[in-house]
Amino acid sequence: MVDRYYIYEQRKILNEVANDIRSVSENDFASNLKRIEEEHTVTIVYSEVSSNLDQLNDSIRSEFETKKLKLNKFWITENTLNTLQNNSVNKIYDQGVTKYKVLTKFIKIDDYIIAIALPLPHMEETVLIINRFNMVLMTFSVLLIIFLVLILSNKITRPLESLKGLSQDIASLKFRREEINTNDEVGDLAKSINSMSEKLEKAHNEVSLQNKRLRDLMSDVSHELKTPLSIVKVYEQGIVDGLDDGTYREVIEEQIEKMDLLIGKLLFWTELENSSLNKCDFDIGSRIIDITGKYTLILQENCIDLSLNIEDKDYIIRADQEGIDVVLDNLVTNAIKYTNDKCIEITLTKDTNGVNLTIANGVGEIDEGDLESIWRPFYVLEKSRSKELSGTGLGLPIIKTILDNHKLDYGFKLKNNRLTFFVTFV
Repeated sequence: MVDRYYIYEQRKILNEVANDIRSVSENDFASNLKRIEEEHTVTIVYSEVSSNLDQLNDSIRSEFETKKLKLNKFWITENTLNTLQNNSVNKIYDQGVTKYKVLTKFIKIDDYIIAIALPLPHMEETVLIINRFNMVLMTFSVLLIIFLVLILSNKITRPLESLKGLSQDIASLKFRREEINTNDEVGDLAKSINSMSEKLEKAHNEVSLQNKRLRDLMSDVSHELKTPLSIVKVYEQGIVDGLDDGTYREVIEEQIEKMDLLIGKLLFWTELENSSLNKCDFDIGSRIIDITGKYTLILQENCIDLSLNIEDKDYIIRADQEGIDVVLDNLVTNAIKYTNDKCIEITLTKDTNGVNLTIANGVGEIDEGDLESIWRPFYVLEKSRSKELSGTGLGLPIIKTILDNHKLDYGFKLKNNRLTFFVTFV
């Protein structure tokens, strides 16, 4: 294929030369032939047409030898002469042991035959060498391609294998990250899966925490209901056995009232989780004064000193008034329940952050670690409570839920055996 293509390209050169020769003028024919020879690097000879073919062949061969192109094999046949009447003729003369060929184009102009010769090297050995080189090059190229494919496939499949392992771990609730920085679609996929893993871990931890809280709540509710139910059962059996001294029914009614109060608080707390806020503007200072006024008799009976530090000015906030009333009522009752120094101090201040409320009371010796659990349902710091204000242990969880719904800043501080709750209304 290579030698055929090479000959095809050389014939195109000879065709160009023939066209140039046909275009030259008769006046300057010889000098133009020399110019054409130099431009195209070919050998051009011509001879007058003769009826004697041997004489014609000898004449043209002699002309070629004059131009230092020795031809061992060369001949013009009668058929060639007949063809030249209408067309040009291309022939290849193999020179045998000299290992080259001569590609010759014959054209006829008037009574002259013009031969254009272009020596060709023997292509067989060259083609054989090229083929061998191509085989070596092809083998090397195939090996190189296989090597590159292995590298690229490994580069692609390794991150995918890592992502597969990551997905399996996530499915097994083993949340982690996989660092893959490929700057392509696989890298983007890795970032998405890592983000998904983090979010799933966070959601899983929240669900686990909620489940734990629910279990704790169920346990606490069961415990809180178990005691009054046991008392009711005992006293009911006493009535059946005729042991009632006239007070059993009162005890049973008291325990039923406690359970009813507990269930009511639980239902109220549950409603708070999904209730919407009905916000309005109101003066929280006047609400504190009204709420604390309800406990005047209890404060006097228990010899508790209540100090209200509320200046004579408006403390307008925007919030759900009914919910904030519940918060204030529970904070005041808690302070009355647990004060051990008979001194409660309620303070309102206003600054650039908003209206600040603090309620402080003495609580005696308390481990600060215990304070972390005060928001937990049914948790109490101590057992001694005011009988008039005996509650369900759901006051602080209700406070927390309402303040969380309002997205307010709140908390507590313990200093010098005094516990201070604070809320900032914005």
